[in-house]
Amino acid sequence: MPEFIVRARAAPASPDDFRAAVGHDRGVEYLADIIKAGLLLSQGHRVETVVHLVLEKSQDFSRVVTFDGHELGGLPGMQEEQLLEVIADALTPASGLSKDQRIVDERGVAVTTTSFEHLVKRKAEVQDTFVLKPNGEDIRLLDLPHDSVFVLTDHTPMPKKTFKSMARQGIRPVSVGPRMLHAAHCIAIILNEMDRR
Repeated sequence: MPEFIVRARAAPASPDDFRAAVGHDRGVEYLADIIKAGLLLSQGHRVETVVHLVLEKSQDFSRVVTFDGHELGGLPGMQEEQLLEVIADALTPASGLSKDQRIVDERGVAVTTTSFEHLVKRKAEVQDTFVLKPNGEDIRLLDLPHDSVFVLTDHTPMPKKTFKSMARQGIRPVSVGPRMLHAAHCIAIILNEMDRR
């Protein structure tokens, strides 16, 4: 199953701060678009896809909010407001977690206290992992295993040292086209490429 790891450097990991950031130019609203692009279909959701949102703005540990299509129950509507509330609701019981702990809510949404770097490294050790980069290999020319992992970022660019670290781990840069696109658009293009194959 394809997986997407989206580094959301500006998104708060506290449920109260997350709710307060909505509508205040903090860049959390696009997370709803990422969920829709990665999981939702016309008459249901993709059971073979996983979306990890890494919320890094935290006073203790980053929170990874995971939407696993296979484990996912239902989502209360597909509107931005409801999807953002699902994230905030999942963060609430995860507030007191220690490092590397995990909790799953009644909808099947999981929250893990781990860093972006640790999550990416763990995935790269067992799955073919790619990072989205404008000058990467053309996705249409690559052989993509069905369980590939794709690493993206929000509007905040990843530091160069992060790209270097990923290169040392064997993570390959891949491009979906000649223009910089929103993360949600990149996910839709990648899934379309995989669907067509």
